[in-house]
Amino acid sequence: MEWSRILAWAFQRHLNPLSWYIRPVFLIVLVYFCYKRSWKGIAATFVLMMSSMVWFPEPETINRDMQVVLEYERMLLADPVKAILTVMLMMMFLILIGTAFWRRSIKWGLVLVNVTLIGKVALSLLFTGESGWAPLGNTLFGLILVNGIGAYVIARRKNRKADV
Repeated sequence: MEWSRILAWAFQRHLNPLSWYIRPVFLIVLVYFCYKRSWKGIAATFVLMMSSMVWFPEPETINRDMQVVLEYERMLLADPVKAILTVMLMMMFLILIGTAFWRRSIKWGLVLVNVTLIGKVALSLLFTGESGWAPLGNTLFGLILVNGIGAYVIARRKNRKADV
């Protein structure tokens, strides 16, 4: 199977909204394993996160705005130079986030996660116009999930310090 057919097959499944909403859950798991300094957990979570776009069936109805955003992403990945730059940018943010949590800097990690998630929507708007609002739902879900857990952990750490 050639690369373009694999990419087309994967992107059809990535149009399923569940594929977008599961990513923030994996981000939490990835952050957890970085915090625990577990290379095996990080590697397994990364593989699961990257493969999750094809776990769900093609949607019966397709959100036009989601399709526009994903078509732009597919265009980026179809050009070797743009694909390398896109993947490098994505990996840079994942490494920065992972490093912050590896060093147990929850506040810096949360800042980086927020910049990354908000940046994805900003870039989607920049490159796809009004369709760029399509990932807003899963981005808000991710922001609420990540920041809620982060706030809980920070408060818990403060309470532990106060008890000592």
